[in-house]
Amino acid sequence: MDVFGKLQLNLHENPEQLDQSSLDRLVDVAQSAFNKDGQPKYDDVVEHIVPSNTFITAEVDDEIVGFSSTDTVADTTYAVGLAVHEDYQGEGIGKLARTKGVMEEMGDEDVVTTRTQNPAVLSYMQDLFNAYPRENEEAPEELEASLEDLAYELDPETDFDREGLVMEGAYPEAMYDEIPDHELKAFTDEVLDYECGDALMIGGEVSRDEVEEAYDSMVEDRDYEVEMV
Repeated sequence: MDVFGKLQLNLHENPEQLDQSSLDRLVDVAQSAFNKDGQPKYDDVVEHIVPSNTFITAEVDDEIVGFSSTDTVADTTYAVGLAVHEDYQGEGIGKLARTKGVMEEMGDEDVVTTRTQNPAVLSYMQDLFNAYPRENEEAPEELEASLEDLAYELDPETDFDREGLVMEGAYPEAMYDEIPDHELKAFTDEVLDYECGDALMIGGEVSRDEVEEAYDSMVEDRDYEVEMV
């Protein structure tokens, strides 16, 4: 991991106007983060992740090292995409970028959602956004309905397992060559068929004040300076 003293989080009001070199770098970051050759594809990043309501790049010395994108989908604050270059992983950059993105996108209180194959993302969502699914605990019915609506908004042809909160075939294939190791991996191993592209639909209700407090705490805990631009 590269050593750095300052991280800039840049909020882009018109991410579709990013220049070609920035777009190329975003794709490089995304493919490095997932550590799978050619995934996600260029078009997936440029056409489906970048053009969001709230797009944030994380930069060190004016170089993009990560990004998060957040949108409002099916009446939820939907965390669309997140990636941190492998050289900068392990320093909490992704959590900062995603939490700030959610805070910028949401109202005073909202259901915050995402989909993923990554057990570390599930853990983060549980900790910060009171999110489900949780092992041996049923989600509130209203939340289950919101996640089902979201799944069908993302893909009207999908099959959604409401009991497990699994969107079957959410991706064309596994997003990782190897699923990141985590204490929740046994749970995701049990409920997801990675190779078929299954993903967890994750969501929880939280207030903006709670998210802002969590973000401020993250900033204070970092051993580098965080600047929002």
